[in-house]
Amino acid sequence: MGRYGARWEGVLGSFLEVQLEAPWFLRERAFTAILREVRRLEGIFSRHRESELTLLVRQGGGRPSPEMREVLLLAHHLQEATGGAFHPAPRHGGEALRFLGEAVEVLAPLDLDGLAKGYIADKAAEAALKAGARAALVNLGGDLARRGRGEAVVLVEDPLGPDNAPPAFRLPLAQGGVATSGVRHKGAHLLDPRTGRPASGLQATVLAPSACLADGLAKALFVLGREAFPVLARFQARGVLLTGEGPVTGPEGGKDAQALL
Repeated sequence: MGRYGARWEGVLGSFLEVQLEAPWFLRERAFTAILREVRRLEGIFSRHRESELTLLVRQGGGRPSPEMREVLLLAHHLQEATGGAFHPAPRHGGEALRFLGEAVEVLAPLDLDGLAKGYIADKAAEAALKAGARAALVNLGGDLARRGRGEAVVLVEDPLGPDNAPPAFRLPLAQGGVATSGVRHKGAHLLDPRTGRPASGLQATVLAPSACLADGLAKALFVLGREAFPVLARFQARGVLLTGEGPVTGPEGGKDAQALL
């Protein structure tokens, strides 16, 4: 049994990093399975080339694949649960999706990059286990998914510190996903979809049952602040909100980030 790592660039306009625990003779098989699954899902979710997503937006809807439908339904549920603090078309506002049986109507230009990265990371980690890996940690553009035995420790950067600064805090990740939204990770102008104006948060990190869910909830936590903690509880997720006064954890509350661990 060994531990192996690899990195690729240009995946959904970002990077892909993988850490595997696997027998040596299954290492290449697991890496191949990950790349095959990532490339397959890129053909569904990419905004950077022709894909199912670009076709749905251009045509104003259609009959989505099971993978696309799963992500669109989650986007719709998150929009409703967060009162629009998460939005699948954040520069549009209002209604973006309408489900009509097996079909979906797309009412605005969708931005699913975050959810898609989390979803692909989840599926890539699952593909590694199916190929024989004992554990897999997949980092796709900052969205982390982990499956398998044991656990990893995720180091979350200090958004105000220099590049070589120690982490702001650490999170254990056994099964599920972690995502962060903040001024460093998504730029200084992450919008509040409800107002169209830049949100005033500093950084929000969410630990959730999947990386896809963690990504959407991290955006909502960044926009809503502490008001998002009851929403996180509904989705069996936990979060750390970095403020000028230090970390605040939830949904249980308190100011010590280690309380989340």
